[in-house]
Amino acid sequence: MHRAWCGVFGVLLAWTFASGNAADEKPKVGGDITYTDLDGKEIKLPGAKLTVGTRRLAWLADPKGTTPDEKFGPLALKVREPVSTTLVDGVLTLIPAGSLESAKYDYEKLSVSLNLKGWKEPVLGSLQYKGLNTLGIATAVDGKITTITAGVPGKTAVKTITFPDAKPLQAPKAVGLNWAVQIIQKEPSNPTVKVRNLKVLYHAPDGSERLSNDIPVRKGTPIPLDEKLTRLEWLATDTNTNFAAVEVEVGGTPEKLVVIPLTGDMDKKTGSVVGLLGEIDTGYKLFPLHTIKSIAPAK
Repeated sequence: MHRAWCGVFGVLLAWTFASGNAADEKPKVGGDITYTDLDGKEIKLPGAKLTVGTRRLAWLADPKGTTPDEKFGPLALKVREPVSTTLVDGVLTLIPAGSLESAKYDYEKLSVSLNLKGWKEPVLGSLQYKGLNTLGIATAVDGKITTITAGVPGKTAVKTITFPDAKPLQAPKAVGLNWAVQIIQKEPSNPTVKVRNLKVLYHAPDGSERLSNDIPVRKGTPIPLDEKLTRLEWLATDTNTNFAAVEVEVGGTPEKLVVIPLTGDMDKKTGSVVGLLGEIDTGYKLFPLHTIKSIAPAK
């Protein structure tokens, strides 16, 4: 039953990410971006803007802010790491776009390596699936708009991109409750992803978002995302009725079946549950509901 709703919920999730005007505010990239083609030729793109492959962290937005990053939330790269399911809408790793120093694409190995300023290990992504881990850049040259999309194989494929004004990645706070999120993936079989401070993410049609420390329940008290939650297993998600069914065990009590509403109040607006969001050292992990098998505090 869980898998039966994956396709339907994927359509809703894609629409949710596209809705609202906040995600359309793409900033200019500092300095001149340089990219190389498969022949090693370097091309500079002055005053470029990021297009596809990014997402606003709208839950961090300040409507009273003066810059796009303040008003709409910081811009992040949407990365699909190898452990992220094989679904079209899988687990996203969201890393600060301003910290991207370079991106290197290997089309033979179908992989991309993203280097973050001040971070030793690169973030790896897979190019096995069309449209995943691509990065779009647009610039105006002599009055004409030039666009490239890195991560797409072919004769005009981009081999590397460098960003000269990358800012060092902020050191992680590494505080809060650790969680083990088991995701649905064939190989490796249902792996577990570790995150901190897991929360429910709501998204409104105007692009605004908010986080919640509690999992809502149709009838009864919300389930706090704290150390008392022994285990929660996702059973089914019905986007026609906007409800999900889960089995939950809290504080050693017997396991019970509860129904979760997929909509909620967002300051006089109705928001939809996008998924569960957790912190990692390089940013965030966003788990769409249909990718989750179970969650539990990590030992």
